[in-house]
Amino acid sequence: MTPKSAAPDLDCGQSERRHWMGVLARAPIELLRASYEDSPQCADARRLVGPEIGLIQLRAKAPVTETAFHLGEATVTRCVIKLAGRYGYGVVLGSDLERAELVAVFDALLQDPQRYGELRPKLLQPAESAISLSRQRRANAAQATAAHFFTAARGGKTP
Repeated sequence: MTPKSAAPDLDCGQSERRHWMGVLARAPIELLRASYEDSPQCADARRLVGPEIGLIQLRAKAPVTETAFHLGEATVTRCVIKLAGRYGYGVVLGSDLERAELVAVFDALLQDPQRYGELRPKLLQPAESAISLSRQRRANAAQATAAHFFTAARGGKTP
């Protein structure tokens, strides 16, 4: 496995690519915009598909029986671009056209080992930190409103 700071091995970097796609899809939009403006090569991106909004079907499994069932639908936005001979894909939850296109652009850029080395400290690491902070804030907010129930054994005589 390659260290996080090294460029990914593109032949067997599926898990690394899956990781950065998840980070990009959740990254603050301001961070994506700023990184886009700082990368002049982004202007050469050519749209192949979208960005377009659609629905996906969500499936889940029952925990005990492991029976699959239809949970519902979710809105997604997707985009495919070509940049410097590489295809970039962006798929994000919700109907955010700009985010899907930015994710696709950065997916294409991150496939280049040199660009990966440049973008990891500028984009991915700050995005990971922002995502972690956001999760922690949500967890703290949920914990603040949690109801704690307890039972106490009653002792003594009842009338």
